[in-house]
Amino acid sequence: MLGTVTTWVRADEATRLLGVSKPTLYAYVSRGMIERHAAVDGRTSLYARADVERLAGRARSRAPAERPTIDTQVASGVSELHDSGLLYRGRPAAELARAASFEQVAELLWTGTLPDAAPAWRPDRAAHRRLAATLSAADNTDPVGGRMPPTDRLSLTATLLAGTRAAHDDDPATAARRLLALAPSALGGPLEGTLASRLTRAYVRRPGAELVAAIDRALALLADHELATSTLAVRLAVSVRTDPYSALAVGLHTVSGAMHGGAAAHVVALLADAHTRGAPAAVAEPVGRAHRLSGFGHSIYRNADPRVAPLMEAVAPLADRAQAATIDAVAAEAVATLGRHPNIDFALGALLFAAGLPADVPVFAVARIAGWGAHAAEETAERPLRYRGLARPAGAT
Repeated sequence: MLGTVTTWVRADEATRLLGVSKPTLYAYVSRGMIERHAAVDGRTSLYARADVERLAGRARSRAPAERPTIDTQVASGVSELHDSGLLYRGRPAAELARAASFEQVAELLWTGTLPDAAPAWRPDRAAHRRLAATLSAADNTDPVGGRMPPTDRLSLTATLLAGTRAAHDDDPATAARRLLALAPSALGGPLEGTLASRLTRAYVRRPGAELVAAIDRALALLADHELATSTLAVRLAVSVRTDPYSALAVGLHTVSGAMHGGAAAHVVALLADAHTRGAPAAVAEPVGRAHRLSGFGHSIYRNADPRVAPLMEAVAPLADRAQAATIDAVAAEAVATLGRHPNIDFALGALLFAAGLPADVPVFAVARIAGWGAHAAEETAERPLRYRGLARPAGAT
């Protein structure tokens, strides 16, 4: 029988919602009052959120929230989220980002093995020539004479690769490598060097080593985050057996949304405003409009986003004294006002602000191509057409 998807929460979240200790939670389970389920790793226990909320009395105090209607459990070993950490293939992402390059992290996500050194991803020269001509034509036909936005340039690159003969033969990891190898040059970067250096040089002619290192760390930290919206979009595309390049293009179109990969641009604007008017005025305006602030709070990490500290370590050498003061003041003001901690979007926005880079540099989108390749490979091994939404008549409750 079709029904809405069951939402599961971990023990920490269940006990917080109930206001009880873990032994009490386990007692509820033993009495059949809360359904328990084993997570993909076979060790972590998950609890039905609907049962938890019912016991907490939330269902009596307000109408039930809308539930997702894609009734499929997605097993994945690519990354794993906890309220205190993020793991890539079982290894802490923060530690990996401090010790390994983005290329190494990407290979770990695709193969399960961390290379000893960064592999060299060589751009396809013939594909690069076709891409350059296509992008030039697209820019020249823009009605206002502008340049195609960065994420659109990346999605066009994926679409161009989808039209090649290799599109039907390449596995998802190969497709992700080929797309990443071309991505910096699609943005105006050179063909030689590490991905981080090539991406940075698309915007800075002679970047310093500290800036390249910060971009590389940001890429590694953003490479995957379990079933984010864009990742689910990629898996949906693969489930109908589209080619991997087209699936990656779907992810790029999805991640371009202002509430997904575009959130760091709002942080850059916030920091620039605070640099001029001061943190209290800059924070008060968006909070007063929507009682939310891009770059703060996270649905998984109730305290610190574990990706923030490693990235802010790399940002520190880039910021001058005034920029550092602005970044610190905005973070402190937001925490005091909203009680929400900075998330990875804030750290990425701080990086762009401190380095003087454009707010639309697609670090997030480039990074996430790595994770999408790994998820696409997993989805290829699943039965096709396994996702199905449930429709209801408009206006029905």
